Amino acid sequence: MGNILYIDVCGGAAGDMLAGALIDLGWPLAELEGLVAVLGLPQVRLSAPAVEHSGIAGRRLEVEFPASQPHRHLSHVLEHLRGLPPEVGRAAAQVFERLAQAEARVHGVSPAEVHFHEVGAVDAMVDVAAFCGGLAWLGWPRVVCSPLPLGRGFVECAHGKLPLPAPAVLHLLAGRPITPWPGQQETVTPTGAALVSTLAQDFGGLPAMRLERVGVGGGSRIGDAGPNILRLLLGQEQAGLAADRVVEITCHLDDMTPEDLAIAMERLLAAGALDAAAAPLVMKKGRLGHRLTVLSPPHLAPELSAAVLRQTTSLGVRLQTLERRVLARQVVEVQSPWGPAKVKIASIDGQLRYHPEAQDVARICARTGLAPQQVRQELIRLAHA
Repeated sequence: MGNILYIDVCGGAAGDMLAGALIDLGWPLAELEGLVAVLGLPQVRLSAPAVEHSGIAGRRLEVEFPASQPHRHLSHVLEHLRGLPPEVGRAAAQVFERLAQAEARVHGVSPAEVHFHEVGAVDAMVDVAAFCGGLAWLGWPRVVCSPLPLGRGFVECAHGKLPLPAPAVLHLLAGRPITPWPGQQETVTPTGAALVSTLAQDFGGLPAMRLERVGVGGGSRIGDAGPNILRLLLGQEQAGLAADRVVEITCHLDDMTPEDLAIAMERLLAAGALDAAAAPLVMKKGRLGHRLTVLSPPHLAPELSAAVLRQTTSLGVRLQTLERRVLARQVVEVQSPWGPAKVKIASIDGQLRYHPEAQDVARICARTGLAPQQVRQELIRLAHA
């Protein structure tokens, strides 16, 4: 599989469109049905009919289920998602947690109090599980998303008539690039906004890649100013150095123990930080402390800055946007004698570098008692083969 996936939101973004585009890309519907079977949702049937917009053919995921459904809180939704494979379940939970935070801001309640109406319906849970599962099927490529076109007007929902873009969509897309849609209709749904804002590592124009495949997802209504479609472009990043931008978040700490700082760094990485590091520092008046440096994707900088202030004793942070150059890479999963494990493969000047996932190496060593170097050598051999 390719190691980069570009979401071209040319005519809208919704959960059924994103899932349909993955199926059009080649993801077997049977694999999605297997994921849905473990959600614990009765009488759900899936199909992926062909759709056409302005002569462009694509797919859309259709979910059929009994009309009578309970209103669900976040805790109920997360309970359903626990049956998914761990990586898929974690990604899906992050999407719904962001949805709950956005809806909570709209309605002035806590995330735990949010009643999921539209976004908590069965089809939304299936759409979220579908897109997360499809990314896992692709080997978790780097996801880049185009600016999102937002239409104006009004939409009917459980709370009455709401202005477009929907209030939750605006909260979800804070810090992400948006463009106006020259029409009076909903183009980006809360589910679609939650998926791309949570799972895309970067936003912007089409990245340089060797294009391999294209999948098209179509919406359920006709676009009034263009085809209601999105496209998934799957490919390999060009060999050598790829350019992108990151935000460096830094602060100085002189009143935090190393043990607590390690916990904070783990939480920042879990929240989406690209890297987190601490270095010893001599501060004013000879006080010993640490310099905490966090690398963030640009769209996550506001959230991660707030997380640094919540998780550490710092009273302020400094931010600067930096250009960086990174090696083209992909992550492959190998079937080792000790179970599946991930290996990152980077390329430069035609030479490959293999980096087994540290957590997988530690897990195997803890279970088998083998030396780390022995495990790494075997994983590299399998990845090379």
